[in-house]
Amino acid sequence: MIKEQGLKVDIALPCATQNEIGKEHAIALVKNGCFCIAEGANMPSDIDAIKVFQEHNVLYGPAKATNAGGVATSGLEMSQNSLRLSWTREEVDNRLLVIMKNIHQSCLSAAESYGCKGDYLAGANIAGFLKVAKAMIAYGVV
Repeated sequence: MIKEQGLKVDIALPCATQNEIGKEHAIALVKNGCFCIAEGANMPSDIDAIKVFQEHNVLYGPAKATNAGGVATSGLEMSQNSLRLSWTREEVDNRLLVIMKNIHQSCLSAAESYGCKGDYLAGANIAGFLKVAKAMIAYGVV
């Protein structure tokens, strides 16, 4: 663990399992200089860890935004298979870049629209909720 080894940390990319980063881990990361967390798994930081990141102004990329690249890439692969296409590496990368820029902008816009300007976590949660709600309405569920 980082705390025990006293390693300097600038950026942490938790990518294993749900709730692997708890409050104690988050405090150790902050004490060791971590200024950026970008989650690459399904909710690797628990709520107490997220509070520590927010209290210390750590740049925090929540899984629903930062892990979306892996999900999007799977979707691009399924699209290619379904359409019997084979895109170049560059074409896949360009499509992914557009998707990730849109996700980023959606997070920022949602946060600002709902009075939380600059709160990327709130923006990601709001944007995600709105996307699901709109889909449910479109399908007549609500």
